[in-house]
Amino acid sequence: MGKVDIYIEKIDSFGELESLLDKEQLILCDDMQNKFFIVNFDNVRKLGVAYYDYGVAPDFQCSGDSSLFYLGFGENFLCIDIYEDRILVNDNLQSVFYELCYDSNKNYICVICELDVYCYCAEKLKWKMGFRDIIIDYKIIDDTKISILCNDGVEYIFFLKDGNIVE
Repeated sequence: MGKVDIYIEKIDSFGELESLLDKEQLILCDDMQNKFFIVNFDNVRKLGVAYYDYGVAPDFQCSGDSSLFYLGFGENFLCIDIYEDRILVNDNLQSVFYELCYDSNKNYICVICELDVYCYCAEKLKWKMGFRDIIIDYKIIDDTKISILCNDGVEYIFFLKDGNIVE
């Protein structure tokens, strides 16, 4: 598969977003939206997103084989099949999205949120974990584990493949 050029363009209003895209190309997230952007794949396919912004910038990444596009924003996570032009995952998250974290091969994509972690392998949710306190730090260890540090000082380490805690 060839490489796809992807870029994100911020849009000022929902009206402008609607005028630039067909209805089938729009993803409306949240009951109220205050941020809008277009994801452009090779200047051929476009996807418009309207969501509520909690002050954290969207984050995106392609899979290791460049066939999937992962996008986190607001309280939402999308996984898009770039070549089939299909949305495979459109999940509403339990807390505010922070960042995507992944192993070196991009086999596992972890969606880091304020109080939760979701771990995907391709478009499949492998596991998710909620925490009592705010996540303040995280890192992938040896491409097999993820370390999560919460504001209360407690560190958790989970295996990426199944979410089991490392003893």
